[in-house]
Amino acid sequence: MNSPLTVQVIQPTWYEYITIAAIVLGPVLALFAQRALDWYRERERREKQLYFTLMSTRFVFNSIEHVQALNSIDVIFAKDQNIRDLWRKCMSHLFTDEATPGWQDTLNTLRTDLYQAIGNKLGFRYTTEYIKNGIYFPAHHVSTILNQEKVLVGFSKAVQDGSLRVKVEVEPPP
Repeated sequence: MNSPLTVQVIQPTWYEYITIAAIVLGPVLALFAQRALDWYRERERREKQLYFTLMSTRFVFNSIEHVQALNSIDVIFAKDQNIRDLWRKCMSHLFTDEATPGWQDTLNTLRTDLYQAIGNKLGFRYTTEYIKNGIYFPAHHVSTILNQEKVLVGFSKAVQDGSLRVKVEVEPPP
């Protein structure tokens, strides 16, 4: 003889609802947290890379790397108005007359303030004296850079005044 089946409906408790929500939302929230951490680390990496470039090339401030780093400040430090204002002051000074007495000293002070502000934001506490003088740059490097500039200027003038002719041939790729 078969007995009739009885179905008992069990109402889930609040604890079971929380368990189901944790099972479903846990991986989603973990992924979101990981993405946020990755974004933060990448932003910090970019800021530090820019600072390291500025500090390592601060004696050769006309170098391509230094100029690129300076031009990246508005993008990389977009949310830091103080740093952007310091960069703007420095840039404004660069467009003034270099023959003005004290021009270079003012530029050095503005650059030092900028580097110090970026360093402070990133946790690097360097003195003004260190930023201005704490760099190793051999005299040989200075003479090499100056000689390269002289050669380029001389070559450019010779081509422009016609005393040097440069033959350029364009060949199709092989």
